[in-house]
Amino acid sequence: MEWVDIAKGIAILLMVIGHEVPSGLLYVFIFSFHMPLFFILSGYTSRKTKTWQVVIQKSKKMFKQVWLLAALMIALLGIETLLLRQVSLSKMVENDIHGIFIGANAVPNVSVMWFLFVFFWSKLLFDGLQVLFPNQYNGMILGVLALFGYMVSKHIWLPQDFDLVPIAAFFMWIGSYWRKINDNVDNNSMAYMGGLLGLFILWIYCIQNSLSIEMALRHFPNFILCLLEAVAGTVIISYISKAFSTKRFFNGIKLVGKHTLAVLCIHHLDLYWVLWGKFISTWELAVILRLIVDVTILVIYVIILGWLRKRRLANKVY
Repeated sequence: MEWVDIAKGIAILLMVIGHEVPSGLLYVFIFSFHMPLFFILSGYTSRKTKTWQVVIQKSKKMFKQVWLLAALMIALLGIETLLLRQVSLSKMVENDIHGIFIGANAVPNVSVMWFLFVFFWSKLLFDGLQVLFPNQYNGMILGVLALFGYMVSKHIWLPQDFDLVPIAAFFMWIGSYWRKINDNVDNNSMAYMGGLLGLFILWIYCIQNSLSIEMALRHFPNFILCLLEAVAGTVIISYISKAFSTKRFFNGIKLVGKHTLAVLCIHHLDLYWVLWGKFISTWELAVILRLIVDVTILVIYVIILGWLRKRRLANKVY
């Protein structure tokens, strides 16, 4: 599904932009859907988990590829602060340990890595519930847990972002349920198009009323409406991405979407906050330069990755 890569590419680029944009209509537009989209599309593309053996296999793989990666990125940002901000070694170690334990972006050195901690635990919860309750009630269970997580987050942020985990897992369930609808309903029918129109109207209404979602900061001004806004924005962006998927012009965004994890790590370590960001006077310039820096590093990464793969294949042949 190439449209998934395009949708993810759009969202990750909006993440880069959103970190520099001041409050206003563009900010509200970006923060109406961009991070929930990743959880929703993860659920959309996930296969049903039927046994604990599969859950354990998945969790082991994800622990290495997601959780440990987040911990490594926090440690590397700590090294950057040690070298460029003259933070003491003991303070760096303290910040790293605290950051890995808490996992929230309000803690030094965590930054965008909160997303990976939440993704790891929410995927584990989403898959585990499919084994425990292999029926249609998972959505209700996750919905209740999401509401509980939201209420807890208003008073305390739990270690490893556990207050956000059920909300993210609920988004995953919504994505999986959306996939069932798409598989069983004619996407060109009047009912389907009417549903899209309704979601579009809801999304625009929320944006016009300055309703934004900041999962990392536990900012859900109206929890239920925020969930609906995120779903509506994700569905509409995904629908537009399907139209873009046939156009070669969007191959670049598709490439970015295939490597969103790399973009997240690059954005985390691009030295903006610890070095060169202080020299940028306007948010517009910050957006342009940060996009250029992050995308350029991504292109270099993709080229090196392709070269290594070719070399590995060549070695296998000989």
